[in-house]
Amino acid sequence: KGRGQCRGGGLTGLPLPLQVMLGGAWFTRAFGDPATTAPATLLQRAQAAAREQLGLVAAPARAIVRVQQACIPQYTLGHWQRTERISRFLAEQQLPLSLVGASYAGVSVNDCIASAKAAVGRLLGG
Repeated sequence: KGRGQCRGGGLTGLPLPLQVMLGGAWFTRAFGDPATTAPATLLQRAQAAAREQLGLVAAPARAIVRVQQACIPQYTLGHWQRTERISRFLAEQQLPLSLVGASYAGVSVNDCIASAKAAVGRLLGG
């Protein structure tokens, strides 16, 4: 949680819960060993990102820094070609099976909802 002002006057002094994710597959290259990276370093980088990308200039009133490894799917090289090939096979064989979820067509919740809706549409003949 932090208090700050957003450009354009949209936010003034209200509590703003904010989550910042850093690094991903590039964490070690950017910060070093996850086990020994100082939380203050990560907090400083998160604050810089919030300042640069959102215009939040005030320091947070409270901050929790956690390093969570392997928590978000990151696709390997060739992922899209593999999923396309599998989808074509399922269609050709007319199998009533759909690939849905973060492992297939996008890691965000919105991606998962969109792929689920599309799969249901296909199953219902739409």
